[in-house]
Amino acid sequence: QEHYRDPNDVDIPYSVEIRPRIEVLNSTFLRANYSKRQLKEVLVDFWHNHFNVYAETSGVHSMFVHYDRDVIRANVLGNFRDMLYEVTRSTSMMMYLGNGVNNVVEPNENFAREILELHTIGAEHYFGHMPHEDVPADNQGRRLGYAEDDVYYMARVLTGWSYDGAHWSDDGNGHAPTGEFMYRDDWHYDGISRIMGQFYEYDFDDQEKDVNDVLDMLAEHPLTAQFLAKKLCRRFIADEPSQNIINQVADSLHQNWQASDQIKLAMEVLLKSQDFLNTWGEKIKRPFERAVSAMRAVGYEYSFNPDDSYTNTHRYLFDDTGQMPFTWSTPNGFPDVKSHWLGTSSTMATWRYIQWFCRERDDNENPLNIILNQTLNHFSNANDITPINLVDYWFPQICGALPETHTRDKLIEVMAYIYEWDSQIQSSVLSNINDNDVIDLSTNEFGGYNQERLTAMVTLVLLTADFSYR
Repeated sequence: QEHYRDPNDVDIPYSVEIRPRIEVLNSTFLRANYSKRQLKEVLVDFWHNHFNVYAETSGVHSMFVHYDRDVIRANVLGNFRDMLYEVTRSTSMMMYLGNGVNNVVEPNENFAREILELHTIGAEHYFGHMPHEDVPADNQGRRLGYAEDDVYYMARVLTGWSYDGAHWSDDGNGHAPTGEFMYRDDWHYDGISRIMGQFYEYDFDDQEKDVNDVLDMLAEHPLTAQFLAKKLCRRFIADEPSQNIINQVADSLHQNWQASDQIKLAMEVLLKSQDFLNTWGEKIKRPFERAVSAMRAVGYEYSFNPDDSYTNTHRYLFDDTGQMPFTWSTPNGFPDVKSHWLGTSSTMATWRYIQWFCRERDDNENPLNIILNQTLNHFSNANDITPINLVDYWFPQICGALPETHTRDKLIEVMAYIYEWDSQIQSSVLSNINDNDVIDLSTNEFGGYNQERLTAMVTLVLLTADFSYR
């Protein structure tokens, strides 16, 4: 009501309408940069993509705090069935995929299709217009996929699951819509539905029973466990993870499908596996991960405030990278394969963004001072501050290991550059010092610009291929 449907029918400025979404976006950057619970933050990103909602959809702006806080974040290490239920009741998801107006008179199949295709069973198990009775089954009678008939009945089961304000009739008689979940019995299909070989009957005494029974079936199904396991392994291990680790994670998800910590148990299997421990460089950081890990690497301090112009500049510049959180317009979420993020446009925009905030000099907690202080604290003997030693200290600090020879030589070369005045041409010329010469970091004056050069070298480390791997 404060951000979308004023009870007094007062026009709400667009900046007020979108503020909840902007605050979620800002807090997402803040948590990713500062939180000690990094696994949780990565999983929040994962589940937001799995249950993708395009946050710039009309109406979603004002409800997005609820979606992030109560639907996704509350369940990332909990139970998938619980999260699926909350997603199904979420106003943001209903606004995005149209289930808020899903009426038995004119069923809307959007959300029903995505539950089967993107949230549980997976598109690879779609059998098109095959007769439902011809869809193969396992030895326990569970169908090994879904057909168009299943989408048809899934949409009808979900009729009436709506929110206050989805229909024009919700206004009036002194009532102002709240946007909260609303079950509309007069919109709901009250017949028998057949979904993936099982029958679901409407219960007048328990009006949500048919939907809950379908969600139970989908959450327990081995294909759902396989689908989720493959996506988790793709996120954390490789674009093409081994079937062995997928099966291990899927077994954990399936066996513990009713456990309150189901996802946590499955993540323990994944993160303790040899596939995870021994795999390096099969994934690259997407722009959001790369930018935030750069902030963490240099100790970048900032405050994301929706009313602050500098904060807004952050958002505008990062938008060019192609991965502004919550802005993937289709339901499948941001791609999670290396090939999608190797393009020049995305890479260059991410580099520009990292270079931009590394040049920030407005306060004492800016990257130059943070990098300088950390360097001076490490090198207790000023005579050890040489181009070679600076590179050999900072590169492992950021990337975990020394670079290959060519990259190392180029970074050392950057640290060895100085400007000298050439009296004959009355201009400064670029020269270089010896790789083992001492650099005086107490000065940032003409010639060496030593402190700025150190920051530039560290920034260059953030732009290397080594830093993009994970």
